[in-house]
Amino acid sequence: MVASCKPPYTEAEMAAHLTAGYCAATGTYSSRHPPLATVTASSFPEYLFPSLLKFPTDRPAFIDASTGAALSFTDVRTLSLKVATALSALGLRRGHVALLLAPNSLYFPVISLGVLSLGAVLSTANPLLTPHELADQARDSEPFLVLTTSELAPKLSSLTASRVVLTDQLLAGIDDRDAWACTSDIGRDDPALLFYSSGTTGKSKGVVSTHGNVIAAAAFLQHVWRRDDGGGGYVDVYGCVLPMFHMFGFSAFVLGTPSTGATAVLVPGRFSVDRLLAAMEEHRVTRLLVVPPMVVQMAKVAAGEPSSTSTRRLCLREVLSSGAPLQREPMARFRSCFPRVRLAQCYGLTETTGIVTMCDLPRLLHDNDGVEFSDEPSSISIGRLVPSTVARIVDVESGEALPLNRVGELWIRGPSVMQGYLRREEATAAALVRDASDPAEDDGRRWLRTGDLCYVDSRGLVHVVDRIKELIKYKAYQVAPAELEDVLAAHPDIHDVAVAPYPDEEAGEIPVACVFRKPGSNHLLAQDVLSFVQSKVAPYKRIRKVVFVDCIPRSASGKILRAQLKSFLRTCEMHGGAELQCTTRH
Repeated sequence: MVASCKPPYTEAEMAAHLTAGYCAATGTYSSRHPPLATVTASSFPEYLFPSLLKFPTDRPAFIDASTGAALSFTDVRTLSLKVATALSALGLRRGHVALLLAPNSLYFPVISLGVLSLGAVLSTANPLLTPHELADQARDSEPFLVLTTSELAPKLSSLTASRVVLTDQLLAGIDDRDAWACTSDIGRDDPALLFYSSGTTGKSKGVVSTHGNVIAAAAFLQHVWRRDDGGGGYVDVYGCVLPMFHMFGFSAFVLGTPSTGATAVLVPGRFSVDRLLAAMEEHRVTRLLVVPPMVVQMAKVAAGEPSSTSTRRLCLREVLSSGAPLQREPMARFRSCFPRVRLAQCYGLTETTGIVTMCDLPRLLHDNDGVEFSDEPSSISIGRLVPSTVARIVDVESGEALPLNRVGELWIRGPSVMQGYLRREEATAAALVRDASDPAEDDGRRWLRTGDLCYVDSRGLVHVVDRIKELIKYKAYQVAPAELEDVLAAHPDIHDVAVAPYPDEEAGEIPVACVFRKPGSNHLLAQDVLSFVQSKVAPYKRIRKVVFVDCIPRSASGKILRAQLKSFLRTCEMHGGAELQCTTRH
C-alpha cells in the first residue's frame, strides 16, 4: 500500500485536504469529529446500564404504537437483568451462543441485553428464513439456546442440538426473579454479537463483534445523535420500522436510542405507510430510520393522497436511509411530498457493527416564506466518517491510496470493525488486511475492505459509486447470486444458469435468473423456474424474473461474466423487456 505520488499540492488543494480530513502522506481520511472519549466499561451492559438510571422517569425508552404499551429506561435495565437471571437458570453462560428468532417488540432489546449481561453471545435470525436456512445457521453458530415466539417455533422443529425456549414463557416468569448483576469478568475483546452477513461471497458468514466493537458503535451514535444531557432539553423521538434482527435496526434501537436517552416508537408488523404516518403523528416522531424501498412507498402514498398527508400534524424533521443507495429520482419525489423533512443517508455494514458514515452537516435552509428546504449537493453522499474512524480509497488494480475525488474501494479502520468471521480464517484474512508500511498498524487493528467503490469530496463527504461485490440488494436485503445458482442448478431441465440484478424502482434490485435449458427441455417455462426456487429460499431471495438464453457467458476458468449479464439485461430493458419471460409480484 502506497500513498498517491504527485508534485506538491497547491494552497487550495491543501485547504481541501484539511476540510476533508485527508492526509496525503498516509493516504488516509480521518473523521472530522473529535475522537471518542476513553471508556472504562469492559462490557456493553456495564457501559449502558448506569446511564439508563439518569434519564427522566417519565420519558419512555420504547413505545409499541399498536398497543400503546411502553417501557421506561429503568424498566429496560431492570427487565434485562431479570432476563439474565432467568437465562442463567437455564444454563446460559459466558461464551455460549443464544440465537434470537423474533419480530420487533418491546422485549427484543430486553432479551438481547439480558444475553449480553451474562457474557453470552447474541445471534439473531430473520423470521422469513425457511426451516432449512435456519438449520444451516444453527449448525454454523451452534447455539446453546434458541429463543423464539410460539408462532415461529415450528420453523425450528429440525433443531435437536439446541434447546428451544419460548420468549413469552421466559418473560412471564421474570417478575418473581431477582435482577442479575452483570458478569464482572467480561472483557472488551470478548465476543458479544454473532450476526450473519453475506459478506462478499456466497453463503452467509457469522460476523463476530466484540463488546469493545459494540461500545464503540453505541458511542458513535451517542456523539452524533444526542441532543440532551439528561436535564430535560430537546430529545428526538425515533420511528422504528427497521427489523432489530438486522444490524442497522439493532445498532439503532438496541445500542443507539437507549444510549442517547431518546424514545423509540415501534410500529410492528408488515410495513404500512398509513400505520407509520398515524404512529408518527400520535407520538410526535421527529426522526425516522428507513431503507430505500420505504422512502419510495412513502412518496407514492403521499403523492397519491396529498390531502391526507398534508393534513397530518407531523413533527418529522429527518428521515435517515441506509441498507442500499437511494437514487436521485425517488429522493426528489420524497422531498416534493415532504418539503419540510430532511432526507439523508448513512452507511454501515454488519462487519462495522453499524454505521460508519452519517450525513451530519446542516443542510436545512429557509426560503422567503420561512419554509425549510434541503440544500442537498448535486451528487448524493452517504455522509462523513463517524468519530475515531479512518478510511482509505484504494485503487482496485494497483493498491494505491487515492486522494480526493478519485474512485476506488473504500477501506475502513476503527474501533467498531469486527473481530472476524466465525471459523472462516480465509474469509477473515481476505476482508481484514494489514498495511506493513503504516506505523499505526502496530496497534493490531486492520483495514476492512468493504467491497464498495467510493470517493471522498472536498468536504469530507463519502459518495458510493458502485459495488465490487456481486451481491444483489433487494429491499436492503443482501441476496447472493451464487446461493440461488446452486439451487437452480439442481433442476433437471436446467443445463446452466446465472443470476444477476435487474433494476426495480421499489425494491432497488431484483434477482433475475438467466437460464440455459437442457436439450429437449423447451417445455420448461418461467413459472416452473420461479416455483422451483420459491419453496427453497426466504421470500426476499426469490427469483423475480426469468430470461431464457442460448448460453451463459463465462471466462476461460469458468467464472460467470456478470458484467456481460448486466449489460444484456439492460439491453432487454431498452427493448421493452421482451426477453423477460415472466414477472412476479414483489
